[in-house]
Amino acid sequence: MSRFIPLSRPQHRLIAPFCAITLLALLSCTGASAQALASGSIAEGGASASASTNNSGPLGIVPVTHGFNASLVTSSQHDSSNGWSSVLTPGAAYRFNRFFSINSSIPIYASINIDENIGTKAKPVYVQTTKHGVPGDASLAAQFDTKGFLDYTANLSLGLPTGSTAYGLGAGKPAGDFNNHFEKSFGIFTPDIEFGIGNSSNLIGTRVRKGYTAVGALAHFQIGSSIDLPFNMSFEADAYEQLPLTAATIYSATGKGKKKVTTITGTTSAEDNGFDTSLDIPFSRHVTLSGSYNRSIRSHDDVAGVSLTFLLKAPPRTEESAK
Repeated sequence: MSRFIPLSRPQHRLIAPFCAITLLALLSCTGASAQALASGSIAEGGASASASTNNSGPLGIVPVTHGFNASLVTSSQHDSSNGWSSVLTPGAAYRFNRFFSINSSIPIYASINIDENIGTKAKPVYVQTTKHGVPGDASLAAQFDTKGFLDYTANLSLGLPTGSTAYGLGAGKPAGDFNNHFEKSFGIFTPDIEFGIGNSSNLIGTRVRKGYTAVGALAHFQIGSSIDLPFNMSFEADAYEQLPLTAATIYSATGKGKKKVTTITGTTSAEDNGFDTSLDIPFSRHVTLSGSYNRSIRSHDDVAGVSLTFLLKAPPRTEESAK
């Protein structure tokens, strides 16, 4: 039986303004969207902030114009805590109009290093082994986009417990996350800020796959900027913070690094902060080569990776999306 854990006064002081800001943002953006619809000034399609919201991947995974799209991301990354892993992430998305879209994906680990218990629960004996063809937690998401003085995206995600907690790949229960993304373009620079709340680290920053899953109430924040480069390339750099609001459970893939045991409950172990960077290089309108690097200051952990994203439906060209 689950037990309700009351929030402390500092946590109440954090959540109250967070909820108020989120509500005001939604009301103001919804009002701006309704006014634009009434005046007929917004076309059916157009570029969307949701393409890069929460560091999910390159432009086009969520279609920027009305209709369906499918994607496949194949990536290899090196984590200083557990070595190399390879991940295939098939996805599907549908955009109803300029404002609303849905998408889903599931990571499938072609290979990942874990510490497997070959002993008993009372007397565990861990040996390092490599697992193949194991899934992580699947995710479903709904997004609301609007443009104005600030471009805004609200992202509501649901995580499904398809990943193994013993391998550090799953939350072990349904999870949720609500994220707010604001951005404003100034020439080639597009600064952005995000803040959200959820209960699984698997739903935060899905471009980089960490070797553990933190389960418990988490507030998360991000600030940074993307830069448009020649030949349609794009670079992004962000600073982030993940702040636990209640006691959390850590499911770890290995015993290396800061997450030294398979499962630990506490408030400080789930905290994470650091920097994310990514570079997207389009090979064609359907294929993008990406590089990413994550530095966790809190865990003294580095994750670097390279990936290829294949899109069934290519994003429209700039002149096409403006029509």
